[in-house]
Amino acid sequence: MVVWRAALRISFPILILIGCATLLARQVPMDVVATLPRQLADITALQWTLAALLTAGSFLAVAQYDVQAHRTLGTDVSARRGRITGAVGIAIGQTVGFGLVSGAVARWRMLPEMGAGQALKLSTFVSLSFVIAWACVTGLICALLPAPAWTMALSLAALILLPVGAALLFWCPTLRVGKHRIPLPSLRVSGAILFWAMIDMVLAAAALWVLLPAGTLSFLTVLPLFMVALGCGLMSNTPGGVGPFELVLVSALPLAAEAGVLAAILAFRIVYYAAPACIAMAAMLRPLPAPHRSVAHASDWQRMPRSEVQALRQNGGRIETAGCAPAPIWRTAQTETLFTDPPRLRKDALKGLKQVAARHGRVPVVYKCGARLARMARQAGWAVLHIANDAIVDLADYDIASPSRGRLRRKLRAADRAGIIVRSNLLPDPDAAAQLDADWQARCGMARGGSMGRYCPDYVSRQWVVSAYSGNILVAFATFHRGSRDWCLDIMRHSDAAPDGTMQALVHHALQEAQAMGVTRVSLASVIACPDPARAAWRWAAERAMLHAGGTGLRQFKSAFAPRWVPRYAAAPSWFALALGLADIARSVRAPGPLPDANASAPHQEDENYELASPSAA
Repeated sequence: MVVWRAALRISFPILILIGCATLLARQVPMDVVATLPRQLADITALQWTLAALLTAGSFLAVAQYDVQAHRTLGTDVSARRGRITGAVGIAIGQTVGFGLVSGAVARWRMLPEMGAGQALKLSTFVSLSFVIAWACVTGLICALLPAPAWTMALSLAALILLPVGAALLFWCPTLRVGKHRIPLPSLRVSGAILFWAMIDMVLAAAALWVLLPAGTLSFLTVLPLFMVALGCGLMSNTPGGVGPFELVLVSALPLAAEAGVLAAILAFRIVYYAAPACIAMAAMLRPLPAPHRSVAHASDWQRMPRSEVQALRQNGGRIETAGCAPAPIWRTAQTETLFTDPPRLRKDALKGLKQVAARHGRVPVVYKCGARLARMARQAGWAVLHIANDAIVDLADYDIASPSRGRLRRKLRAADRAGIIVRSNLLPDPDAAAQLDADWQARCGMARGGSMGRYCPDYVSRQWVVSAYSGNILVAFATFHRGSRDWCLDIMRHSDAAPDGTMQALVHHALQEAQAMGVTRVSLASVIACPDPARAAWRWAAERAMLHAGGTGLRQFKSAFAPRWVPRYAAAPSWFALALGLADIARSVRAPGPLPDANASAPHQEDENYELASPSAA
């Protein structure tokens, strides 16, 4: 059965080629074919030169497909090497046929460090993305320019596919097939693919058009016909689309121009297929050397100025050079986000972030930064928004007896009367903690992730943990990130049996211990802020966001400790980029990806801003 299927796949393009040749023989008389040598000789040197230049431009655009594929698949192959291998792979694949396999072999040859499997993935991505881009671009061109009537269905499909596809790429950035997770291109990468596909096809059509006899047809008439013929050739999987490509063009163009059209197509195949294939085969004689990679910075989260950044250990965060300094970078489906502030704030930090984002095909975003970086972003022309306020407890003057902490004292007395015992720096029993976390999620809904920590034993083992017991029963626990100068509240869990004041007792106990250790400040994490209280629209948006984040209870809880409220900002190069970035971060928080392998044993997830969230908020 397998042999028959393979034979059918191989024979199908051959049958299409034979069928198209038969139809062409009926349409084009032999005396017209006999004039082809003379028609070729009539093509001027200027036409050949223009066609070669347009072909070179088309292949520069073609090479960008591989650059976008490398960005999506995260291969870390540089743009230069990606362009070279892309041009070689497509030149070979489009000429010899069976482009998926032949293109993969060419890419594997040029980048041997990738391996055959990765090369096949790359070739598959390029092939599928180009087919989709062809359908969208061709549909739009056929809707705007004169085209065969039957292309109306393709135009309508393109008009529907573009917005629907953009929405799907945003909400479902990863395709799950069984146990496999396949990353889909970001919106920025998708836009780049459509743009380069448009440039590629327009230049390729122009290369054919300049080879046609003068006055045959206008370029705007040839362009949609060329795109339709190209698609028919792609679907046939014949070498270079031979057969369907010629049949579509000859059938659509004037009968009197058949000889000139066939000669132009033959010349086009020489310039656009044969010559690039020969150059590509010569390039394959010498594969590209693999670059020597050096580690810029070790992932030492302890050196970051704000310990809150350690939440990224669970969520694909990394320390990467942005400009001339290391920075905590968090990758979401659409963004490369600088999370909090870098340890050394340099003037080139934003430029470096833009370079990092461009290298990975995403939007640069700064999230939860301080006032100084926000000011630098404004001066650079970026859009900046006040999104949150951090509750900072300065331990030098933390005194439970201060008048501003009267409500906190009442809560602590309530917990003490209930017999709550607080233990610190001792991990709770993993089974009991996991059950507590599961019960919490059953009451409050699925825990949040993204920029927030999520419960699992491996992650919690690196934090300062305080636990509350009623007798020998675990009723609550809280975890804190620990940095060189500060701590930050991360995960909080409590059961239905936890008495009033239990959570306050946990945080108060941790503050006292941090104070004894010489820690200067503890962040109780952030609450949502209103960017501009003077505007009704911003007040309404902040109120809605506050409701989704647990209502005003979270701010009341943190206010009991009389913290200093420090504004935090988000920034991006434009307001559109900022809106897209914040929307994608919100999606990542509400629908986090799976935990890393080290944490996979515990699927429970949660964080700072939602530790006391109501069921409706979760």
